Amino acid sequence: MEGKKHRALGENCQAVSEVLGQVLMIAIVVLSLSSLAITIFSDVVVINPPHKQHTYISERIDTNADTIQILHSGGEEVNLKALKIILSVNGKLAKFNMSDPSVKVLNSRDSASNNGFLMLGDCIEINLRQLGIYLKDNDTVDMYLVNTKSGQVIQRVELHGGE
Repeated sequence: MEGKKHRALGENCQAVSEVLGQVLMIAIVVLSLSSLAITIFSDVVVINPPHKQHTYISERIDTNADTIQILHSGGEEVNLKALKIILSVNGKLAKFNMSDPSVKVLNSRDSASNNGFLMLGDCIEINLRQLGIYLKDNDTVDMYLVNTKSGQVIQRVELHGGE
């Protein structure tokens, strides 16, 4: 009798493999969707990218006075304490902060102070003569405006003396 019971239990096992296959497929789909959701929602940089400053700057080079003028002509205000200006004049490198004596900030407003920010209409004037750099009409100046806090280049421009 025991042999007959054992055989009767083992004869009807076809539906078990189909159910197990469906359970395994559902488990695979749930695991793949959960790993995809973790990948998408855990990346903070994609959701909250770092702020890039949007400022429009126009530049002018004056070879007669050996000066470079940087005019804020639109966009966000620039923190002068975090601003560094890097110039390359015919291969000679010069770096400026706003505390350098060869750098002047000229306001377009009536107020005497600039409140530490370069705002619309303000101008930065760099006198290169004080550094012993004399500009000629055919000189090329590469200029970088860098935000030192974020390490981002606000603007890069190539100036020509004849313009």
